[in-house]
Amino acid sequence: MINVPNLITVIRIMLVPVFLIIFWAAGPHRVLWGMMILAVAGITDVIDGYLARKLHMVTPLGKVLDPLADKLMVVSVMTSLFLIGRFPLWLVVLVVIKELVLVIGGIFIVIRKHLQVSANFYGKAATIAIYAALFTSAFKIPGSSVITVIAGIISIVALSNYVLAFMRHRTY
Repeated sequence: MINVPNLITVIRIMLVPVFLIIFWAAGPHRVLWGMMILAVAGITDVIDGYLARKLHMVTPLGKVLDPLADKLMVVSVMTSLFLIGRFPLWLVVLVVIKELVLVIGGIFIVIRKHLQVSANFYGKAATIAIYAALFTSAFKIPGSSVITVIAGIISIVALSNYVLAFMRHRTY
C-alpha cells in the first residue's frame, strides 16, 4: 500500500540515480552536491520512519522499501567515493558483505520462519557511523580515517548481532 511514508521512501530510491548523475557530472562542486543529496536522503529516512510509526502507517511494503532505499544510496555513495579515492575499499567491501548477509538472512527468516525482521540499535548505530564516515571522507575532514575505522567496527558488531539473532531462529 502506498501511503505518505512509502511515497517518501520511493522518492528516496529515486534520489539514488540523481546522486549518481550529479556526482559523476563534470563540475567543481560535484562532491558537495552529491553529499547534499545524501543528506536529503538521510533526512527523509528519518521523516518517513517517524511518520510511519506516529501515524500507524507501517506497511509490509515500507518494511521492504525503506532498507532497500538505504542500502542503494549508501552503497552508491561509498562506491563513488572509493572510485575518486576518498573512501577505503575495505569498508566498502565490509558494508556490502554485511548488507548481503542481512538481506539473505532476512529473506530466509521471513520465508522459512514467518518472522518480521527489523533494524535494531546496532544496525542503526552502524548506519549513523557509516554516514559520518561518508561525510568526513568526502570532505577530507581531519580524523576521517579514525571515523571510518569506528564505522567498520560498529558495522562488524551490528553484523555479529544480526548473525547471532539469525542463529537463534535457525532450525537444525
